Amino acid sequence: MNVLEDVCPISEFRENAASMVAKVRSNQRPIIITQHGKSSAVLVSAESYQEMLDRIEILQEINESEEEFAHGGGIEQNEYKKALKAKFFP
Repeated sequence: MNVLEDVCPISEFRENAASMVAKVRSNQRPIIITQHGKSSAVLVSAESYQEMLDRIEILQEINESEEEFAHGGGIEQNEYKKALKAKFFP
């Protein structure tokens, strides 16, 4: 992120929305949109947004797994490997 290039007042965004969207799509860097001199919103490409959602989902799954394990859940790796082999290579 380049603070000099990637921050934009909302008035400028309104005037140049199409070019701002094209810029975000081409350089894959978000633009921070300010209102009254303070950050108000962030414009990101759909691809970047999907990547963020995917990462969040993975992190949530890791967190759930760690909590399950901490409460005595889960199975040993060797048991899991045996179950997979039995399922896919009977």
